Amino acid sequence: MAELTTLEKQTLEKLLQMGSGYVLNFSDRTMGEFFRDDIGIDIYNQRYNYASGSKANRLRGLWTNADDKIVGKSILKLIEYIENQILLDNLKRDDFPADRMTAAKNIGEKLLGVKVKVENISQATFKNGNINIILQKEVFDHVQKFLNSGHYFNAVEEAYKIVRQKLRDITGKEKAHEAFAESNQEIIFGRKPKNDAEKDFFEGVKFLHMSIQFLRNEKAHTPAQDLDKNLAIHYISLASLAYDLITRR
Repeated sequence: MAELTTLEKQTLEKLLQMGSGYVLNFSDRTMGEFFRDDIGIDIYNQRYNYASGSKANRLRGLWTNADDKIVGKSILKLIEYIENQILLDNLKRDDFPADRMTAAKNIGEKLLGVKVKVENISQATFKNGNINIILQKEVFDHVQKFLNSGHYFNAVEEAYKIVRQKLRDITGKEKAHEAFAESNQEIIFGRKPKNDAEKDFFEGVKFLHMSIQFLRNEKAHTPAQDLDKNLAIHYISLASLAYDLITRR
Protein backbone atom coordinates (compact mmCIF):
# COMPACT_ATOMS: atom_id res chain seq x y z
CA MET A 1 0.00 0.00 0.00
CA ALA A 2 1.29 3.45 -0.92
CA GLU A 3 1.93 5.85 1.94
CA LEU A 4 -0.84 8.34 1.09
CA THR A 5 -2.65 10.38 3.71
CA THR A 6 -6.37 11.09 3.49
CA LEU A 7 -5.64 14.71 2.58
CA GLU A 8 -3.24 13.64 -0.18
CA LYS A 9 -5.83 11.26 -1.63
CA GLN A 10 -8.42 14.06 -1.62
CA THR A 11 -5.96 16.36 -3.39
CA LEU A 12 -5.29 13.75 -6.08
CA GLU A 13 -8.97 12.90 -6.53
CA LYS A 14 -9.80 16.58 -7.03
CA LEU A 15 -7.02 17.07 -9.58
CA LEU A 16 -7.84 13.87 -11.48
CA GLN A 17 -11.59 14.62 -11.55
CA MET A 18 -12.53 11.29 -9.97
CA GLY A 19 -15.82 12.36 -8.37
CA SER A 20 -18.13 10.55 -10.83
CA GLY A 21 -16.13 7.38 -11.32
CA TYR A 22 -14.06 8.76 -14.18
CA VAL A 23 -10.39 9.77 -14.39
CA LEU A 24 -9.78 12.93 -16.42
CA ASN A 25 -10.86 12.31 -20.04
CA PHE A 26 -9.75 8.66 -20.22
CA SER A 27 -11.90 6.03 -21.85
CA ASP A 28 -11.52 2.42 -20.72
CA ARG A 29 -9.22 1.80 -23.69
CA THR A 30 -7.02 4.89 -23.35
CA MET A 31 -6.67 4.40 -19.59
CA GLY A 32 -5.52 0.83 -20.13
CA GLU A 33 -3.04 1.97 -22.78
CA PHE A 34 -1.71 4.78 -20.59
CA PHE A 35 -0.96 2.55 -17.62
CA ARG A 36 0.50 -0.16 -19.86
CA ASP A 37 2.74 2.13 -21.93
CA ASP A 38 3.67 4.82 -19.38
CA ILE A 39 3.61 2.99 -16.04
CA GLY A 40 4.25 -0.59 -17.13
CA ILE A 41 1.25 -2.19 -15.41
CA ASP A 42 -2.15 -3.61 -16.35
CA ILE A 43 -4.60 -1.33 -14.52
CA TYR A 44 -7.39 -3.83 -15.33
CA ASN A 45 -5.59 -6.65 -13.52
CA GLN A 46 -7.75 -8.20 -10.82
CA ARG A 47 -5.25 -6.89 -8.28
CA TYR A 48 -6.54 -3.34 -8.84
CA ASN A 49 -10.24 -4.24 -8.98
CA TYR A 50 -11.73 -2.08 -6.23
CA ALA A 51 -15.44 -1.65 -5.39
CA SER A 52 -17.37 -0.98 -8.62
CA GLY A 53 -14.31 -1.38 -10.85
CA SER A 54 -14.82 2.07 -12.41
CA LYS A 55 -11.82 3.96 -13.71
CA ALA A 56 -11.67 6.04 -10.53
CA ASN A 57 -11.94 2.93 -8.37
CA ARG A 58 -9.22 1.21 -10.42
CA LEU A 59 -6.94 4.11 -9.50
CA ARG A 60 -7.96 3.83 -5.85
CA GLY A 61 -7.17 0.13 -6.11
CA LEU A 62 -3.72 1.02 -7.40
CA TRP A 63 -3.13 3.31 -4.41
CA THR A 64 -4.22 0.51 -2.07
CA ASN A 65 -2.26 -2.37 -3.61
CA ALA A 66 0.80 -0.92 -5.35
CA ASP A 67 4.00 0.27 -3.70
CA ASP A 68 5.19 3.85 -3.28
CA LYS A 69 7.38 3.79 -6.41
CA ILE A 70 4.62 2.68 -8.77
CA VAL A 71 2.06 5.10 -7.32
CA GLY A 72 4.55 7.99 -7.29
CA LYS A 73 5.50 7.33 -10.90
CA SER A 74 1.82 7.14 -11.92
CA ILE A 75 1.07 10.50 -10.28
CA LEU A 76 3.92 12.27 -12.09
CA LYS A 77 2.99 10.62 -15.41
CA LEU A 78 -0.64 11.70 -14.94
CA ILE A 79 0.53 15.28 -14.41
CA GLU A 80 2.51 15.04 -17.67
CA TYR A 81 -0.62 13.67 -19.33
CA ILE A 82 -2.67 16.63 -18.10
CA GLU A 83 -0.12 19.13 -19.42
CA ASN A 84 -0.04 17.41 -22.81
CA GLN A 85 -3.85 17.26 -23.03
CA ILE A 86 -4.02 20.98 -22.25
CA LEU A 87 -1.59 21.69 -25.10
CA LEU A 88 -3.80 19.61 -27.41
CA ASP A 89 -6.91 21.53 -26.22
CA ASN A 90 -8.45 18.33 -24.89
CA LEU A 91 -8.48 19.67 -21.32
CA LYS A 92 -8.91 23.24 -20.05
CA ARG A 93 -6.06 24.97 -18.22
CA ASP A 94 -8.51 26.70 -15.84
CA ASP A 95 -9.59 23.31 -14.48
CA PHE A 96 -6.07 22.59 -13.23
CA PRO A 97 -4.85 25.42 -10.96
CA ALA A 98 -1.08 25.68 -10.56
CA ASP A 99 -1.23 25.20 -6.79
CA ARG A 100 -3.19 21.95 -7.19
CA MET A 101 -0.75 20.66 -9.82
CA THR A 102 2.20 21.54 -7.58
CA ALA A 103 0.64 19.80 -4.58
CA ALA A 104 0.09 16.62 -6.63
CA LYS A 105 3.65 16.75 -7.98
CA ASN A 106 4.97 17.05 -4.43
CA ILE A 107 2.97 13.96 -3.44
CA GLY A 108 4.39 11.97 -6.35
CA GLU A 109 7.95 13.06 -5.62
CA LYS A 110 7.53 12.25 -1.94
CA LEU A 111 6.52 8.69 -2.81
CA LEU A 112 9.55 8.38 -5.09
CA GLY A 113 11.83 9.59 -2.31
CA VAL A 114 12.61 12.91 -3.96
CA LYS A 115 13.22 15.69 -1.46
CA VAL A 116 10.36 18.13 -1.93
CA LYS A 117 11.19 21.80 -1.98
CA VAL A 118 8.52 23.74 -0.09
CA GLU A 119 7.53 26.84 -2.01
CA ASN A 120 7.11 29.83 0.27
CA ILE A 121 6.20 32.35 -2.40
CA SER A 122 2.64 33.55 -2.76
CA GLN A 123 0.52 32.19 -5.60
CA ALA A 124 -2.57 33.41 -7.40
CA THR A 125 -5.09 31.85 -9.76
CA PHE A 126 -7.82 33.43 -11.88
CA LYS A 127 -11.01 31.56 -12.72
CA ASN A 128 -14.55 32.60 -13.65
CA GLY A 129 -13.83 36.24 -12.93
CA ASN A 130 -12.45 35.55 -9.45
CA ILE A 131 -8.88 35.90 -8.21
CA ASN A 132 -7.77 33.45 -5.53
CA ILE A 133 -4.55 34.29 -3.69
CA ILE A 134 -2.51 31.88 -1.61
CA LEU A 135 -0.63 34.09 0.83
CA GLN A 136 3.07 33.73 1.51
CA LYS A 137 3.30 30.78 3.90
CA GLU A 138 5.32 32.44 6.67
CA VAL A 139 2.91 35.38 6.79
CA PHE A 140 -0.26 33.28 6.67
CA ASP A 141 0.93 30.75 9.26
CA HIS A 142 1.63 33.61 11.66
CA VAL A 143 -1.73 35.40 11.32
CA GLN A 144 -4.09 32.48 10.70
CA LYS A 145 -5.17 32.16 14.34
CA PHE A 146 -6.12 35.86 14.44
CA LEU A 147 -8.15 35.57 11.25
CA ASN A 148 -9.90 32.43 12.51
CA SER A 149 -10.89 34.19 15.74
CA GLY A 150 -12.07 37.37 13.97
CA HIS A 151 -9.29 39.58 15.40
CA TYR A 152 -8.64 41.27 12.07
CA PHE A 153 -6.90 44.37 13.46
CA ASN A 154 -4.39 42.16 15.28
CA ALA A 155 -3.94 39.96 12.21
CA VAL A 156 -2.89 42.98 10.15
CA GLU A 157 -0.52 44.29 12.82
CA GLU A 158 1.10 40.85 13.18
CA ALA A 159 1.47 40.49 9.40
CA TYR A 160 3.35 43.76 9.28
CA LYS A 161 5.50 42.77 12.26
CA ILE A 162 6.66 39.59 10.59
CA VAL A 163 7.55 41.46 7.38
CA ARG A 164 9.68 43.93 9.33
CA GLN A 165 11.28 41.09 11.28
CA LYS A 166 12.25 39.33 8.04
CA LEU A 167 13.74 42.57 6.67
CA ARG A 168 15.77 42.91 9.87
CA ASP A 169 16.90 39.26 9.64
CA ILE A 170 18.14 39.81 6.08
CA THR A 171 19.77 43.25 6.41
CA GLY A 172 20.24 43.90 10.12
CA LYS A 173 18.04 46.98 9.74
CA GLU A 174 14.32 47.36 10.46
CA LYS A 175 13.70 50.80 8.99
CA ALA A 176 13.09 50.36 5.28
CA HIS A 177 15.06 53.41 4.09
CA GLU A 178 18.12 52.03 5.93
CA ALA A 179 17.55 48.37 5.03
CA PHE A 180 17.33 49.17 1.32
CA ALA A 181 20.57 51.15 1.20
CA GLU A 182 22.52 50.57 -2.00
CA SER A 183 25.07 48.49 -0.08
CA ASN A 184 22.31 45.97 0.80
CA GLN A 185 20.96 45.41 -2.72
CA GLU A 186 22.97 42.24 -3.28
CA ILE A 187 21.94 40.92 0.14
CA ILE A 188 18.23 41.44 -0.61
CA PHE A 189 18.01 40.85 -4.36
CA GLY A 190 21.13 38.79 -5.02
CA ARG A 191 22.62 41.38 -7.39
CA LYS A 192 23.00 45.04 -8.23
CA PRO A 193 20.38 46.44 -10.64
CA LYS A 194 21.28 45.57 -14.23
CA ASN A 195 19.46 48.50 -15.83
CA ASP A 196 17.19 51.47 -15.07
CA ALA A 197 14.06 49.30 -15.10
CA GLU A 198 15.50 46.99 -12.45
CA LYS A 199 16.70 49.99 -10.45
CA ASP A 200 13.11 51.30 -10.45
CA PHE A 201 11.88 47.87 -9.32
CA PHE A 202 14.31 47.84 -6.38
CA GLU A 203 13.13 51.32 -5.44
CA GLY A 204 9.52 50.19 -5.69
CA VAL A 205 10.15 47.32 -3.29
CA LYS A 206 11.84 49.76 -0.91
CA PHE A 207 8.85 52.11 -0.93
CA LEU A 208 6.47 49.18 -0.49
CA HIS A 209 8.36 48.26 2.68
CA MET A 210 8.34 51.88 3.77
CA SER A 211 4.55 51.78 3.43
CA ILE A 212 4.45 48.63 5.55
CA GLN A 213 6.60 50.40 8.14
CA PHE A 214 4.29 53.40 8.46
CA LEU A 215 1.10 51.34 8.32
CA ARG A 216 2.47 49.12 11.06
CA ASN A 217 3.43 52.16 13.16
CA GLU A 218 -0.13 53.45 12.85
CA LYS A 219 -1.51 50.11 14.07
CA ALA A 220 1.06 49.87 16.89
CA HIS A 221 0.16 53.30 18.27
CA THR A 222 -3.61 52.90 17.94
CA PRO A 223 -5.78 50.89 20.34
CA ALA A 224 -7.12 47.73 18.69
CA GLN A 225 -10.47 48.38 17.05
CA ASP A 226 -12.95 46.69 14.75
CA LEU A 227 -11.58 46.31 11.24
CA ASP A 228 -13.51 45.20 8.19
CA LYS A 229 -12.55 41.64 7.24
CA ASN A 230 -12.23 42.48 3.54
CA LEU A 231 -9.93 45.44 4.24
CA ALA A 232 -7.85 43.35 6.63
CA ILE A 233 -7.27 40.68 3.99
CA HIS A 234 -6.18 43.36 1.52
CA TYR A 235 -3.71 44.71 4.08
CA ILE A 236 -2.37 41.21 4.74
CA SER A 237 -2.05 40.56 1.00
CA LEU A 238 0.14 43.66 0.82
CA ALA A 239 2.30 42.26 3.62
CA SER A 240 2.50 38.91 1.80
CA LEU A 241 3.75 40.64 -1.36
CA ALA A 242 6.32 42.67 0.57
CA TYR A 243 7.63 39.52 2.29
CA ASP A 244 7.63 37.60 -0.98
CA LEU A 245 9.71 40.19 -2.85
CA ILE A 246 12.59 40.10 -0.36
CA THR A 247 12.77 36.30 -0.09
CA ARG A 248 12.86 35.25 -3.75
CA ARG A 249 16.65 35.22 -4.38
